[in-house]
Amino acid sequence: MIRRAGFLGVLALAGCVDAPMTGAQLYGDYCASCHGPDARGGAVAGAPDLTTLAKRHGGRYPAVYVMSTIDGYARAETHGPMPIFGDLIDTPVETWVDPDGTPTPTPVSLILLNEYLTGQQGG
Repeated sequence: MIRRAGFLGVLALAGCVDAPMTGAQLYGDYCASCHGPDARGGAVAGAPDLTTLAKRHGGRYPAVYVMSTIDGYARAETHGPMPIFGDLIDTPVETWVDPDGTPTPTPVSLILLNEYLTGQQGG
């Protein structure tokens, strides 16, 4: 009987652990309300189609530009009407290597969102 109670306790605790965040989940939480559920823009006037980022940048997905726009680092050049996502970038940091090979400490949520948007190209 004691073993069963211990096992049930472990199962109960396992249910309390948050599922790992995904780029798609982050997109839905932070971006879809303006850029649309399919990332094609238009949900809010002026929100661009995010599936054509690579096409609009000479066929190369502009990862640094996209992440700078989201985190607001390059606010003067890119942020415009974008909201400030303080809690989005307030996550653990990992080293992300940019397309030029430069390792950069970057919030995990920003890396995941960028990977998701990379996969949405082709629109």
